[in-house]
Amino acid sequence: MPKRKKNVVLISLDDAFSFWRYKDLFGIQLQTPNLDRICARSTAFHAAYCQSPLCGPSRASFMSGKPPPQTGVYGNRTKAFEVMEPSSMWQCRLKDDGYYCSSGGKVHHGFKPLPKDIHDILYSDEPKRFPIDLKLRKSIAQSSNGGNGGGISNIDPEDDSRYYDAHSSKSFVDFLESYDREEPFYREVGFFSPHSPFITPTRFKQMYNITDFHYPEAWKNEFHRSPTADKVVRKNFKTGHRRNWRKSVRNYFSAFSHGDYHLGTVWDALMASPHADNTVVIILTDHGHHLGENGRFGKSTLYEQSALVPLIIYDPDHAQPRTVREPVALLDVGPTVLEYAGLPIRPDFLGRSLRSVVYGETANPDRAVGTFNTHGASIRKGKFRFVRYNDGTKELYNIADDWWQQKNLGSEHPEFAALEQAHAELCSTHGLGFDQDGNGTRL
Repeated sequence: MPKRKKNVVLISLDDAFSFWRYKDLFGIQLQTPNLDRICARSTAFHAAYCQSPLCGPSRASFMSGKPPPQTGVYGNRTKAFEVMEPSSMWQCRLKDDGYYCSSGGKVHHGFKPLPKDIHDILYSDEPKRFPIDLKLRKSIAQSSNGGNGGGISNIDPEDDSRYYDAHSSKSFVDFLESYDREEPFYREVGFFSPHSPFITPTRFKQMYNITDFHYPEAWKNEFHRSPTADKVVRKNFKTGHRRNWRKSVRNYFSAFSHGDYHLGTVWDALMASPHADNTVVIILTDHGHHLGENGRFGKSTLYEQSALVPLIIYDPDHAQPRTVREPVALLDVGPTVLEYAGLPIRPDFLGRSLRSVVYGETANPDRAVGTFNTHGASIRKGKFRFVRYNDGTKELYNIADDWWQQKNLGSEHPEFAALEQAHAELCSTHGLGFDQDGNGTRL
């Protein structure tokens, strides 16, 4: 009897930084008990990178297996399915092969369900609509604690079940309890957390005392960025206002812990279900997040803090902890899912299946992984991040010694030429060229 194909659960966080880096970085412990226990049985990729540091373009990229220069999606105003066919998404391959595909929250861009005609191409069940936290703040009894996003929390525990993530996790539990079909399933779980404005139940704000947050030692040094970077990486936050910074980071940490709580509900339901021994779980986010360094609180840059993302793969056949520190890409998610499903990987995919890495092989330590936005493109290769803006400005950072990218090493550095060439080669293979004025153009 042939071995049954594995089920796949894809869990997406929203605006989540690579939490391993921040566990005690600010002098206080980030509370992620459920992610921690999942990682104790999974492969955690500590050098995973998004292909766009913005929600819509990143989701269009990892769900299609194509980088932004190929999708043409660089901003949230461009809707993926206005420029791409739904059938171009790798999940359609699963549905065509007999998988029962089920939606459940924000995985493709947008908190609302996809239009019905598009949804029916991608999924086997009906669309699901969950209330959006941005509207929740208008209808709950609340307190405001200040900082970025306002520090809003509900004061009535009865409102805890009204959050987007509470509905998303419950929807997954209901799905598991009712699923009795013969075919394998692909199920999405999309969370709102830790997206701004960081609304949470009060108990998550109370997990963190703002006086315990402190600047990293490295922040005492100056940030040496190019004039172009200072122009396009617009400062939006007064980091020097320490009390406001502490409140702001507390808000983000609280939202992260809130998402972790609902992730625990999903995980426990799966582990208690008949599907526990035959379901692969992939946990990811769309991009990282700056938390005040260099006057930036948010996303959208080509730097490490915005490009680096959490990526975790749980395989019940290899339920043991493993940390992978070689660079990988969110472009690898599609090929990985397809290989687990026993389906061929399209030759035009630029990503690589990570299944063999989960099984113990070593990822390529010399791989270049790219991140793109409207201002330019950057790569992570080895211990370096190389950035090139559309006006031709280039920056080089040693992220092993300078993770905050405070010191631009410049063109005189002995590794500069090799990184510049690697950047140009990756951009070319990903569909990005440069015109005579240095502007990025689709090939």
